[in-house]
Amino acid sequence: MFAAVLIVMVVASLSLWGDLNGVLPDVGKDKQGEDPWNDPVGVEKVGVFQVVHIPDCAAAPVVRIALWNEKSEPYWEVAGPATPMESFAIGATPEGFEEIKKLTKPPAGAVLRLVVFRKVKGVAGVRFQDTDLRSGYVVSGTPINRYEVDKFQTGSVCGDEGEDPDAEGGGSTTSTTLPEG
Repeated sequence: MFAAVLIVMVVASLSLWGDLNGVLPDVGKDKQGEDPWNDPVGVEKVGVFQVVHIPDCAAAPVVRIALWNEKSEPYWEVAGPATPMESFAIGATPEGFEEIKKLTKPPAGAVLRLVVFRKVKGVAGVRFQDTDLRSGYVVSGTPINRYEVDKFQTGSVCGDEGEDPDAEGGGSTTSTTLPEG
């Protein structure tokens, strides 16, 4: 009897796993420096908080947000109904979302992968370290660039490599040698 129940549970689990894979994009363990997201997001240091900005070019309803280590193990994860958003704070559950994993503080110097699952357009994200963040600047891209906060939202961070970043509507990067702060 026990073996029959166990077999039914295994078959049901495999069936549900197949359904789940069809709904959520595949963002698993990655090679160092190669992340499978379609669009970037940016992170800004605001006091003790880390605020994530989703640029206009990456805007789409968000269904899940995760802060992972290099091996896709979560430090924080939330999920909810498809919700448009321009920004959110890491560790603060957006309205209507449920906390899957309460925020645990990453170790100093850890490589962090912030992943935003969107209902359409696939996955957006950024790989960064806490030491990359500066007050008043948004970090994004590979390699990490710093953008002025007011120019990041409508900037050309999603591609258009041939586009002049200082052109109207473009973002501008700053020097990588900013003062600590």
